[in-house]
Amino acid sequence: MTKEFMKQSSNQGDCSPTTSSPKNDAEWAPTTEWVRSWKEKLPLQTIMRLLQVLVPQVEKICIDKGLTDESEILKFLQHGTLVGLLPVPHPILIRKYQSNPGTTAWFRTYMWAVIFLRNIDPPIWYDTEVKLFEIQRM
Repeated sequence: MTKEFMKQSSNQGDCSPTTSSPKNDAEWAPTTEWVRSWKEKLPLQTIMRLLQVLVPQVEKICIDKGLTDESEILKFLQHGTLVGLLPVPHPILIRKYQSNPGTTAWFRTYMWAVIFLRNIDPPIWYDTEVKLFEIQRM
């Protein structure tokens, strides 16, 4: 978020009545351009797809049955299925572990931390000079 937006939002979110300061004429108000700029950034594709399919179905049920109570609509939505409506999720990529110096150092540090922490009681590490070392192949 931009600093300007956060400042404006914090001013907008203040619901406490202030009688000591008069209203500022230059008070921020959302514009069509501002709404469009945020709407483009929101991931609304899935929600819009659901609405395109479900709204006509709900309207048809309301007209056919003459519903004015929302309980029947809620039952319809609860017992419905979204199979075929939502996009197919991306396939899961399975990658084989490939060692590199960074992951090797992380794994070694993690393993030594586990060994050290699991052997604190009884205190076998006290009064010792444990040093980590690595043997490099030439």
